[in-house]
Amino acid sequence: MKSSKYFVAVAVIAVIGTFILFKHNYKNAEAEKTPEVKTTELIKEHNPRLGPDTAEVKIVEFLDPECEACSAMAPIVKQLMKEYDGKVQLIVRYMPFHGNSMMAATYLEEAREKGKYWESLSALFENLPAWGDHHAPKPELIPKFLVSAGVSDAASFEENVLLSKHRWKVDADFADGKMLGVTQTPTFFVNGKKLEDIGYEPIKQAIENELKK
Repeated sequence: MKSSKYFVAVAVIAVIGTFILFKHNYKNAEAEKTPEVKTTELIKEHNPRLGPDTAEVKIVEFLDPECEACSAMAPIVKQLMKEYDGKVQLIVRYMPFHGNSMMAATYLEEAREKGKYWESLSALFENLPAWGDHHAPKPELIPKFLVSAGVSDAASFEENVLLSKHRWKVDADFADGKMLGVTQTPTFFVNGKKLEDIGYEPIKQAIENELKK
């Protein structure tokens, strides 16, 4: 009788073990099958780009100029672009979730026309606590920081003019982001694959995986 109970217990443990292993392998397999988004859905002609069009790896970042997490990620993205110089291209798309991010994005697009986009984006992120504090935002300071980035006539920018000129780009990005399931910023896609984790290591690993193909 004891022997019978022993074999039953062993059989139950074996079944449970097999189930756990199967579940683990299933999850890993599912993780490896991250849906790949078509380039035409992710990258549009109007999007700012950094790095060569011939780069093997395309990183699309949906960001909000008024987002603290985006600001924190900016130096990390900059470091990775330096490490993989020539092999990676960064494409920026806007997701204006915060109150002043639409206006900030249109200021950035105007700065882009003057050849100072990346400098201006860095300036807004570096000075985010001054102009984008969520409790007491001061968007009127944005022109000041664009001037510091080299946009000499930023102080003369008119908000209505900028919105009329550039808002369509931000709206297009936001619509595409919603369609692609972007619910927070920053959100990264590496060669069409959405990253579930952000940070130096997850992005670096995603780049390495693509370069090994």
